[in-house]
Amino acid sequence: MTSKEQIVKLSWNVNDLLSQYVAIHDDVFKTSIRHAIPIPGIFKPIDFGAHLKKIENVIPQLVNCDNRIKSFAENLGGQEREYIDLLSKYTDALIETVNRLKVVVGALYDKSQSFVNSNYDWKNYKSDLAKYEQSVQDYMAIGGRLNELFEKVK
Repeated sequence: MTSKEQIVKLSWNVNDLLSQYVAIHDDVFKTSIRHAIPIPGIFKPIDFGAHLKKIENVIPQLVNCDNRIKSFAENLGGQEREYIDLLSKYTDALIETVNRLKVVVGALYDKSQSFVNSNYDWKNYKSDLAKYEQSVQDYMAIGGRLNELFEKVK
């Protein structure tokens, strides 16, 4: 497999993991009348436990993908190396984002289960959410540059 083919493959792997994360994010934060109005037979609670498991499955896959990217980068130079280094930076930012989502979802899961030590109040939620939203902005900013370089490298 050529280096360009390998770069495309690694890029698609990261994109697939990004899609999994985005699906979780969308399901947790979507606005739905079914989540807002507690009418029997219509109300559907958010299953934070299931989302937490999905997040916990995505994180090691992202870490593994990032390790493959970093080991592959050692053999490259020029524009390909610049792209792969940026892809690794993007993956690191995505790992940070998914970890921050895990904090929020984990705390909401604990609260939904009425765990004794769950003192997750509105202030803590807003603080964690602000950190999460900042990490989203960080990975998206890197993603814009990554898309530009991908067009040149592929």
